[in-house]
Amino acid sequence: MNPLRPRRASVRAALLSVALGASALAFGHTSHAQVRVGGRVELGAGAMLTDWQRQSLQFDSVGFQGTGRLFIAPIDWLAIQASVSNWVFLAPNSTDAPGHVLGVMGGLRAEPMIGRVGRLFVDGNAGVAFTGPLTRFHFDAGLGFEFQLHRLIALGPVVRYGHVMQPDEEMAPADAQWLAGGVSLTIGTARAEAPVARAPSDSDSDGVEDGNDLCPNEAQGATPDASRLGCPDGDTDRDGVRNGLDQCADVAQGEHPDPARAGCPRGDADSDGVFDDEDQCRDQAQGPNADPARRGCPDGDADRDGVFDSRDQCRDVPAGTQPDPARAGCPLPDRDSDSVPDGTDHCPDQAGAPHTDPARNGCPGQLHVTNGAIQIDTPVFFANNRDTILPRSFTILQAVGDALRASPHVRRVSIEGHTDDIGDDARNMDLSNRRTQSVLRWLVEHGVEATRLEAHGFGETRPLVPIAAGMPRRALRAAQARNRRVEFRIVDPAPAGSSQ
Repeated sequence: MNPLRPRRASVRAALLSVALGASALAFGHTSHAQVRVGGRVELGAGAMLTDWQRQSLQFDSVGFQGTGRLFIAPIDWLAIQASVSNWVFLAPNSTDAPGHVLGVMGGLRAEPMIGRVGRLFVDGNAGVAFTGPLTRFHFDAGLGFEFQLHRLIALGPVVRYGHVMQPDEEMAPADAQWLAGGVSLTIGTARAEAPVARAPSDSDSDGVEDGNDLCPNEAQGATPDASRLGCPDGDTDRDGVRNGLDQCADVAQGEHPDPARAGCPRGDADSDGVFDDEDQCRDQAQGPNADPARRGCPDGDADRDGVFDSRDQCRDVPAGTQPDPARAGCPLPDRDSDSVPDGTDHCPDQAGAPHTDPARNGCPGQLHVTNGAIQIDTPVFFANNRDTILPRSFTILQAVGDALRASPHVRRVSIEGHTDDIGDDARNMDLSNRRTQSVLRWLVEHGVEATRLEAHGFGETRPLVPIAAGMPRRALRAAQARNRRVEFRIVDPAPAGSSQ
C-alpha cells in the first residue's frame, strides 16, 4: 500500500477548517496599529531527496508544492504564522496514484527589512502531515527574500526543505525528505508609524515655512524670486537688473544697455564699434576705411585701383599707371588709346607710341601701342637659322627702346619669339629662345633696364596662320613668313581698357 496515498476528503477538509478558523480567531484578537497581519502564498517545485522514496515508491520525478499561510507580526521583524501545505509527488513509472502530503503547521518567521528594498526571511514550521491513512509529524524550513513591490505587497524567491517522520520502519524504513524552490507572495498591512508632531519651522525667518521654502537658509528679502518660493531674486551677471526682469541674465548690460531688452547690452555682431541698431552692414566690419554714406559698412573699391568708391570719380574704370590728378580714381584722358595722355600726345587723335621727342610723342611711326602690346610695323630679321639680328632691324628695335624709355610706368615687357614649322620642333624651340635673348641683350645695350624685360621662345607652337596640308606654295610661304615673328607684350602693368 502507498504510504502517501490520500485519505478521505472529509477528514482533510475538517482538519483544514479547524486550522484556518483558529488562525483567523488569533488574528482577529491581535489587530493593533503597531501589528502587521496578512497572508502568504508559496508555490514551488522540487525533488525527493531520500533514496527509499525515490526507488521504492518511484517518486523520482518532479514534485510540486503549494502553501497558504496566515501571519501576525507583533514585532516588525518577527511573525507568527499558521500554514496549510500540500505536496504532490509524481510517480510516472508506477501504477499507484501520485503521493500527497497535506500538512497543517504553525511556526515563526524572522524577516528583517533591508533598507527599502525588501525583507530577508528564514522560517521554521512544524505540525502534522496526512499521508494516506497515516498521520505523522511534519516540519519544514525556508530561506528567501521578498522585494517590496508596494507598501502592502512583496514578492520574491524562496528555497524550502520539507521532512516527514516515518515511525514505522517496516512500512517506510526512511523519513521522507525533499527540497524545492519557488516564489513567495505576501499581502498584508504595513506597520503604522506613530506620527510625530512638529512645529512649523522658518530657518531664515522670511515668512515661508521650511517645508515650502526652496531656499530655507536664505531669506527672500524685499525682491523675492517669482519662480522659486522663499528665494531672493538674483543678479547673476551683476549688472543691477534682477534675473526676474533681466532678458540677458548671464551677460551684463555694460555701459551701453539695449533700451529694447532689459539687462542686455546693445549688440555689435561684427565687432566694429557700430551697434547693430545703427549698423547697415551688421555682418561685415567697417574696417579702417568706413563708407561715409553707409554707417557701419566698409568703403568699396569696385575697379580695384586703390581709390575707394566714396572718392573715386570713375568707379568702373581703374586710374591705371597715369592717374588724372584733377579727378580722383580716373586715368588721364587718352582719346586714341595709345597709352600717351592727351595732354602730352602730339597727335591725340591718331594712335601712335610714346617717344622721348615731344614732337613725335604719341604720333604714328614704326610702331604703336594697342591691346596691351607694342605693335611693330616691320618684323625683326635674323640671319638664316641663327640668332644674329640683321642690321636692317636696328631701326625698329631703336623705336621699341625709345617707346619704353618714354613709358617709365610700364614696368615689365615680355619679348616672345616664334618660328615657322620648317625643321625639327626641338630645334625651332631652341632657336626661338636664343633669338629673344638676342633682342633682350640689344635693348639693354641701348639703354633699357634689364629688370623691365623678360624673354620667352615658343618655337612653332603658336602660329598666327595655321598651316594646312595641300596649301598652294605661295600661300604656304606667306603663312610661314607671318609665323616667323618677335612680339612685345606688356605684362606689368596690364593696360586698362581693350586697346592701349
